[in-house]
Amino acid sequence: MSEPITAVLVRAAEFIASGHPREAIDLLRPALVANPLHAEAWCRLAAAHLDAGEPDPALNAAKRALVLDGDQAWAQRLAALSLSELGRQSEAVVAARESVRRKPTDWRCHVVLSEVLAADPATRAEAVDAARHATRLAPTEARAFQVLGDAALRAKDWGTAEWAYRGALRLDPTDDDARANLATVHRKRGTTRTPSDPLSNEVLAAAQSIAWQVASQVAALLVAGGLLLLFAGMPRPTPLLGWFSGLLVVGTLALVAKTVLLARKPQRHALRHVARHRPKLAVVVALFTLTLLLLTGWTFALLLGATTMQPLVFAWIISLVAGSVVVLTGQGKPRR
Repeated sequence: MSEPITAVLVRAAEFIASGHPREAIDLLRPALVANPLHAEAWCRLAAAHLDAGEPDPALNAAKRALVLDGDQAWAQRLAALSLSELGRQSEAVVAARESVRRKPTDWRCHVVLSEVLAADPATRAEAVDAARHATRLAPTEARAFQVLGDAALRAKDWGTAEWAYRGALRLDPTDDDARANLATVHRKRGTTRTPSDPLSNEVLAAAQSIAWQVASQVAALLVAGGLLLLFAGMPRPTPLLGWFSGLLVVGTLALVAKTVLLARKPQRHALRHVARHRPKLAVVVALFTLTLLLLTGWTFALLLGATTMQPLVFAWIISLVAGSVVVLTGQGKPRR
């Protein structure tokens, strides 16, 4: 009499966990001949093939599980890992995203999504975000922190990588891979920092990209808004125009504040120093600051009954000059 499928699955899981995937495969194949519609068994077989370094049969087993009535998120995760091992990254990302869609609260789905996204330099920042979300869903799982460290290491986000590997070692002090990668992070941070520049080149570059992006948006807002105020104020401005001028100032400040708050913590810290490292950006920041000061002063003057247009003219000219610097520098477009 054949062994019950539930007992086979338990033994197969034990083999996989103990690092013996070949024994699990030999156990599962005859069980699946007798139970070809058992989705969990196909998933176990796919996991065993992945551990054995056999992505082709792993993908075939995952596909069999996908057409059955079982844990679709698990099958999608296995398919994503198999496709990634086979170098079919775009398909792997689709499968990983589908697993997250099916079980958005399962930290393992976000871990797999991070792993497949980290393979492409263009999506490594998203890989860090996916792994960070996994750590929030599973704060006691060392694996989630290790994957976050791996993704951050590939993205050259040394601060996040160090924090993640320390978290993994706190949860699992026997994790030699996390310990070795933490040493790598320390070595990398040492080569990308100098006493005169405590900011890593990567974080500084990301902060610079954010700064130029918001500078281009501020330039468009101040130049267009200033021009509208010029036309609206002819031939003689009224106190009502002061409210619109104030709205332009508040809107500009809100745009800057929103950009800063949405930036990641290392980049937000670097934004306070980036102008010191980029002289052209420092000039643009100074010109926009002067523009806002002139507009603020003119706003209060209008509300108190003044009828002059000169501060607005000067402010608009200065914002136009600053916008020209942004455009001519060619760094107003955000980086991927």
